[in-house]
Amino acid sequence: MGFHKRYIENEQVISLYRNGGIKSVEDWYTRGVDALITETGLASDVADILHKDMDEIKKWNLISEMISNESIKTL
Repeated sequence: MGFHKRYIENEQVISLYRNGGIKSVEDWYTRGVDALITETGLASDVADILHKDMDEIKKWNLISEMISNESIKTL
């Protein structure tokens, strides 16, 4: 059995969101991974929110808004 690390960059989060929506982002952060290594900024902010104790709908709406705003900035 191995230990699975996943490196997540800000641009990767935006690309996942654009191509597959919030479900793709959720899967990338949660499926088949034991540890996340995130870039400072959007990627780490999303990881932080995922671990907060809050309503799931509010959590994913906040994450979607953050990704959308960051996506606009990078255009």
